[in-house]
Amino acid sequence: MRQLVCLLALLFAFSCTEKEKYSFEKINCEVKESTVNSNLRRIFKPCREYIFRARYWDRNYELVSDEYIWMMATGREWEYEPESQDEIAIQYLVDQTKIDFIQGYNINPEFAHPWKEGEVTGIIETDETVWMHPFRSNQYIFTEVASFPYVKLPLHKGNQWTSNLHIYEGWGSWSYATLNDIYTVIEREVVETEFRDLEAWHIKGVSTAHFGTSIHDFWYHEEYGFVKMVINNYAGQVLIFELVEVKE
Repeated sequence: MRQLVCLLALLFAFSCTEKEKYSFEKINCEVKESTVNSNLRRIFKPCREYIFRARYWDRNYELVSDEYIWMMATGREWEYEPESQDEIAIQYLVDQTKIDFIQGYNINPEFAHPWKEGEVTGIIETDETVWMHPFRSNQYIFTEVASFPYVKLPLHKGNQWTSNLHIYEGWGSWSYATLNDIYTVIEREVVETEFRDLEAWHIKGVSTAHFGTSIHDFWYHEEYGFVKMVINNYAGQVLIFELVEVKE
């Protein structure tokens, strides 16, 4: 009996530790029957919560940070482009004691940016396109110069599409750069995530600018969207966003 009590205590302690990882602030959301844009809201359902694990390594594959990110469509149009984008709320679990250490790996030190615990941005989800702004605050700012999570539907092995992005002032050494992106559908495959194993489309995005080339491999699932994203930036660092939990 004593052993059983000890085991239950250990399981309870482990459960509490897991819950503490996901202690995000409650954000209000709403479900509307009509919107000013044509977004489908099948993947980015209003009030559906996504939790990602974000792991970041330096060029020697030494772990720099291991944190969690929360994301939810609020059910509102994004104020900056309401005619085409829905609003997504994002929260970062920031460890204030590690900011100075992580900043030492910043590949764009000329870009002075305050760290954020939350932000709102936009997504597009139509019959032809699924696209989102990447997680790009704090140590994840270099996702701005990698191919964004983006698919052109329908998907077939070998399909390709392109996009480009012009970066304006205020982005340090990236200011006024133009990024040229080429996306290629690799194949449909089973991808392992902490959420579950999912059959998804593997897509590779190659982003080229005057300062170098970044590679973004991501996996797109028809129900859950961009379930895993692996970015190898032009400085040799690696960043992985992996779906951990979905709350309906």
